Amino acid sequence: MTRAVAHHQAGRLGDAEPIYRAVLCQSPDEFNALHCLGLVCWRSGDPGKGAALMQRAIAINPRFDAPYINIGNLYRSLNERKTAIEWYERGVVANPGSMPLREMFCGMALDFALTAFNQNDLEAVGAWVRRSFLRLADAPGLTQFLYDLYERQIQFALFTGQHDVAEACLRVKNRFDFPAVPASEIDVFVVDLHDFPEWCAAAGLSVRLWHADAQPVPQTVFDDYPAYLHRYLDTLPALGASPIGVTLDAGIEVIQGFYVKDNYESFVLADRRHMLRESKTSVVGGSIVPLVGVTPGLVNGAIRLPRPLYSVVDFPEPTIFVRSTPNYWHFMVEVLPMLIACAQVPEARDLPIVLFDVRDYQYEMFDLIGVARERIIDMRRTLGPEGVQALYRFHRAVVPSQVSYPIAYRWLREAMLPQVRPGRGPLPRRVFLSRRNSYPKHRIANDAAVGDLLAGYGFEVVLPETLSVLETIELIAQAEIVVAPIGAGTSNHLYLSPRATWIHLNNADFFHPDSPWNDQMGTQATLIGHFSHLTGAFTGDPAGFPDRLVDRLDIPIDIDLTSLARLVEEAIARL
Repeated sequence: MTRAVAHHQAGRLGDAEPIYRAVLCQSPDEFNALHCLGLVCWRSGDPGKGAALMQRAIAINPRFDAPYINIGNLYRSLNERKTAIEWYERGVVANPGSMPLREMFCGMALDFALTAFNQNDLEAVGAWVRRSFLRLADAPGLTQFLYDLYERQIQFALFTGQHDVAEACLRVKNRFDFPAVPASEIDVFVVDLHDFPEWCAAAGLSVRLWHADAQPVPQTVFDDYPAYLHRYLDTLPALGASPIGVTLDAGIEVIQGFYVKDNYESFVLADRRHMLRESKTSVVGGSIVPLVGVTPGLVNGAIRLPRPLYSVVDFPEPTIFVRSTPNYWHFMVEVLPMLIACAQVPEARDLPIVLFDVRDYQYEMFDLIGVARERIIDMRRTLGPEGVQALYRFHRAVVPSQVSYPIAYRWLREAMLPQVRPGRGPLPRRVFLSRRNSYPKHRIANDAAVGDLLAGYGFEVVLPETLSVLETIELIAQAEIVVAPIGAGTSNHLYLSPRATWIHLNNADFFHPDSPWNDQMGTQATLIGHFSHLTGAFTGDPAGFPDRLVDRLDIPIDIDLTSLARLVEEAIARL
């Protein structure tokens, strides 16, 4: 038998087969020989005989998991998927300790659920999800593959309204994510996700809404951006017309500690039934992050909150809560403009503002819009260096709505540009914002060569990290051409004059018809000045590139100098 297996593993099926048959002549009930001979028959072109032999092996020893796996694989190869999954499931029942069988069955069950979802058969989706969960719930362990399946299972369960299955999945997952936390100390619940007005209505919170002036969309935006982004640009007027608002005296909870890219996302809940949907990219997974699954349409979210791991902070007095981020772009364009709404309400104008991990540049931005530093409560300092996870209980919170980009851009220009100091001396009119000292973030591999080329056109190299916020705004506001790599500093393009040009150096993941960034690049389009983009070529071995798009932003790129020169000359001609 050992020689036969060696031949079999080496692919010498013709040498293995007679040995298997000889073994069976002497011992007709040798289940392993039956199983192996069945594999040989299948691979030799007789799947029917192969399945029959493996079924005989199962009849003799039903606790032998390999024949179940291979019969399932055989029927999958014949595209008889329903028969295949039945054999996987029979194997799980007979061999509850077999993790490979659970992986095969549960993975395939969720594939059936996805097929049903694409056919809009929600009843079938729900049935497959529940059937899959039954075979996951009593697993003796949890492989990485099964662990990953829980995320998909939670999403499908939420989408089909099976909240009990979603919550049960969380409880199973919790045993592995939080082994030191008793199950009774982990809150598990499902919430509905809403945009701001609907969230206020669902939570029974009064809301004040009004319309703010939006930055108009000039024709130059459509002229500068490729045609495949125009459908996103077409949405900008509607975004600019959307109302903004604020709710006062809200009794809410906030779970702090979400980590998406470099943003600390703080999701607001009311009575643990409704969640404020702050962004379209709030799908997170992982052991510490509480939000572990959302439906495909961002309708529901599944939450788990391990209480011993979270500091609890009570805010009994009226306080403004806005989400936090250490990222320059997101803070300037998304967080700071949320205070527009608060400035419109007399009761909120002087209230303290709760944030997490406030940076020096953020204090400077607050100074520029007239918010005294004394009003800022930095929870990073309050909780200490270990206090990343926290549960805030607000008794009378002021919560402003998210502000769309057209409204935010107009407000930021009106708030910041008057702060520009006249007569501060000559500033360069043509600027290269180099990230050469920001390794490894967003690097231009041939940065020095780019700088030398631009110097011939009268550009000055500027390192943005050496400037204050106001100095950066002053620099951009008076510039006629800015060349800059992708990065948070591109938020400053909104301070360009209408006749200036921003030349954006980006990597190959941006600006192509199938780019996953198209929605962002369209709705976050510059609404002032001209915009050009130049895609660089990745450097290094592609085999070592990360898969996540966010991580790929930091792959160094080479910029084609001839193409850059052409864009610069076009910008000069526009002047």
